[in-house]
Amino acid sequence: MNGRRFDSSLIIDVKKCRFNRVQVIICKPLGKKFRPFPTSFWLMCPYLIKLAGKIEAQGGVKELENFLIKNKLEKKWREYNFLHQLKRLNLMNKNQAVFMRKFHRNIFRNLIRGGVGGIHYGFDSVNVKCLHLQTASFIALNHHPGAEWLKSKGLCPDTCCKQVC
Repeated sequence: MNGRRFDSSLIIDVKKCRFNRVQVIICKPLGKKFRPFPTSFWLMCPYLIKLAGKIEAQGGVKELENFLIKNKLEKKWREYNFLHQLKRLNLMNKNQAVFMRKFHRNIFRNLIRGGVGGIHYGFDSVNVKCLHLQTASFIALNHHPGAEWLKSKGLCPDTCCKQVC
């Protein structure tokens, strides 16, 4: 997992493909010792990981940004990131949230301000980071403002290769 060991205690749930293989894991916002985990959704499908990396290397992030802007989806993009903020807060145990808000305000504030992948997004621009995050979010939430673009690139829930998984 990107060269580091994944803490399996972070897993809340999984989304599976039609071959019953894990495509995305849904993660707790906080790990051991209240250490924040950067994203709620983690792409696991080897085929989609490879495909997202290939498209990213060909300028896919900028292409998705341009698609969102060209199709006047900036407002939907902001709403999507806000949905991620709410999702992260709802994934947090209520006692943890109270504890974090009271004793670790800065960490708590950063956790709930993060959009897709825990990244802080501006209100005036469309800033996309990492197609792996976008794909995982699309699969986990079953929607994305750039769904049409993601589907056109094969980065969607229905894309899976049994031989690779």
